[in-house]
Amino acid sequence: MALEQFRLENQVAIVTGAGRGVGEGIAKVLAEAGATVIGTARTTSEVDQTIADIKAAGGSGLALTADALVREDSERVIRTAVDQFGRIDILINNVGFATYGAFLSLSEDNLRSTFDYCVTSAFTMSQLAVPHMLDVGRGSIVNISSGAGRFGIRGLLPYCVAKGGLEALTRAMAQELAPKIRVNAIALGAFMTMGLQSSFDLMPGSEDQLKARTPLHRIGDVADLGRLALYLSTADCYATSSVFVVDGGLQGPNSELPLPDL
Repeated sequence: MALEQFRLENQVAIVTGAGRGVGEGIAKVLAEAGATVIGTARTTSEVDQTIADIKAAGGSGLALTADALVREDSERVIRTAVDQFGRIDILINNVGFATYGAFLSLSEDNLRSTFDYCVTSAFTMSQLAVPHMLDVGRGSIVNISSGAGRFGIRGLLPYCVAKGGLEALTRAMAQELAPKIRVNAIALGAFMTMGLQSSFDLMPGSEDQLKARTPLHRIGDVADLGRLALYLSTADCYATSSVFVVDGGLQGPNSELPLPDL
């Protein structure tokens, strides 16, 4: 009985940034639970592969190439979901972007573009999806945040600001959209993705250092995030306006750019 409450048959989920990493992991878990998953990404080959994997495993999905910063793309994604599947039940706002650099080297454009990718994109997709969730009578929105939003990380100021803003957006939207639509966020620590592996490759020894500074001494698995997103997407979930921390127990940053003091 309890496991049946985690089934998502006849529900439609949109996952942005589903071509790889966190978005890919969440998309595959939601599909395994029975949802029809519409995955979006800027790189066609990557999101096509995610949906191909979902279909090969017996699931249902559709890949759409879309840039989260282009409103017309977002409108097309929503319109396609409704035209082809008749409804929208779940929205995972996973798209994000990090700008690296010392404070004095950053530009206003660095701040704006990072904020737009992490916050404005989630605002736009949510605003477009909510009317269709109201047609269904309920819905769930999950925003993917980061520990950077509460700790601050040296060398990642625009990203820290943007993720803090995303969590504020989550709480504000949750109050306005209750009781029919729930809005929550998941604040991530280090999860094994291609991007994280690339950073390890660039900085020898950084993987061991990161694990040592993480209380659980390991890196997260993106499927674990999918399982939490699944819970937050279930009809009987009692959570809204919450930020769920999944970071291996961090009480502060476990990595940062090796920038000299000013």
